[in-house]
Amino acid sequence: MDFSKIYDTIQANQMPPTTVPPEIGIFRELSICVADVNIDCDAIRGIGLAEKPLLSLIDNERKNSASGNESRTLAYDLITPWSACEQVGIGLGTTTKAALEPSPLTPSERVILFLHGGSYVLGNPIAYREPVGHLAHYTSLRTFVIDYRLAPQHPFPAQLHDALIGFNFLLAQGFTPQNIVLAGDSAGGHLCLDLMLLLRHAGNGQHKFAGLMLISPLPSLTLHGDSLASNGDHDYLVNLPMTSPNMPLRLFYRPGAKYTSDYKQELKDPMLTPINGSLAEFPPTIIQCGTAELLLDDIRKLYNKVKLDNPDTNIVFEEYPEMVHVFHRFLFRPESKQAYEALQTFVQSI
Repeated sequence: MDFSKIYDTIQANQMPPTTVPPEIGIFRELSICVADVNIDCDAIRGIGLAEKPLLSLIDNERKNSASGNESRTLAYDLITPWSACEQVGIGLGTTTKAALEPSPLTPSERVILFLHGGSYVLGNPIAYREPVGHLAHYTSLRTFVIDYRLAPQHPFPAQLHDALIGFNFLLAQGFTPQNIVLAGDSAGGHLCLDLMLLLRHAGNGQHKFAGLMLISPLPSLTLHGDSLASNGDHDYLVNLPMTSPNMPLRLFYRPGAKYTSDYKQELKDPMLTPINGSLAEFPPTIIQCGTAELLLDDIRKLYNKVKLDNPDTNIVFEEYPEMVHVFHRFLFRPESKQAYEALQTFVQSI
């Protein structure tokens, strides 16, 4: 398989660009020098299926830096809603330097770390400026949107590596985990779960986010819900069989590998199918989805698992009748506004 050609074909059909509505806020394109972000490799050891490839990615970055080559940069958007500016005393409509700098505006400022969707093969901060701009507006939180690497050019766990870099970068700027709300939609929701599991495994309390927001999250790489078939005529997602080597999730995990019994067993690893492991020690969490989406039944299973493993934590689950996958993007729908208002209420409660 020519993965470069596949990648180029996919990117030629990339999500259309959007922008943050000026009445909502402002944004800035920034980047992280990967060589400047410290990652504790010992904290990764023992994580399971992701350990070896993740350590290899980190080692390659370090070797590249040590050899004098130009360090890789990780792009991200910083979206600042006017509502957040007002809370810290920055005048409405004022594009001050501080509002678009990645350091905390106040010692206790809360922010969102957002991981976008796109089946791990599509998506970028530009495509998400409008919907994430609304999320930032409703929650009154500045939002960091990481431009993580995409499959098949960069298969699992490159996306987790970049998410970890983004998180550690925020810590280096002076934010604490307790002041970071982790959020993601679709595949970005799956990536949020992976980052949660990785940070919890590290054992240093860095997984204790202020909250977790999962919007139509991809629950796992092993999907079995009846809604895959029953909602096939309603959702815009296409239920491609895992037997297809061009299926996005096959391109994400070991692209080109044959769909053998060993491969199918690997897909059950908690880093790929989180409900197969413990989801304990989660922060307050909200999960939203539509009843017309393919992933409905599997998202319900995810909620039940999170709720079971966190009986004393506020775990909110919302289903929106007749709504499709990540319906939040359809801003003309009243359900989209209702969902953003629910996220606003959730953030205010944590």
